[in-house]
Amino acid sequence: MKVESQLSLFDTDRNADAQQTVAARERMRGMIDRLKAASVPWWQKEMEVIFDEGAFQRAVRLVPPEEAQALRVEFDVEMERLYAIWAADFDARAEAASGS
Repeated sequence: MKVESQLSLFDTDRNADAQQTVAARERMRGMIDRLKAASVPWWQKEMEVIFDEGAFQRAVRLVPPEEAQALRVEFDVEMERLYAIWAADFDARAEAASGS
């Protein structure tokens, strides 16, 4: 295998083929749809959030920049909504535990 054909793990300007682009688009759309459908966050630990965000950031590099920007905005809006729910729940549990 030629070195030129191997993508660097840290290459931000990846040139994805059409199949990779379609797969990345489908994966991101699925992630966004899952976020939109959630009334509460499904993650229990911070690492689960980090993994989800990391997977999205890796996939978003494989679509055209304009599309990537729109998908990022949509993803971020939904993540912020779920973060707010998660934080409120965390605060409520902490308050209940302290007896306030």
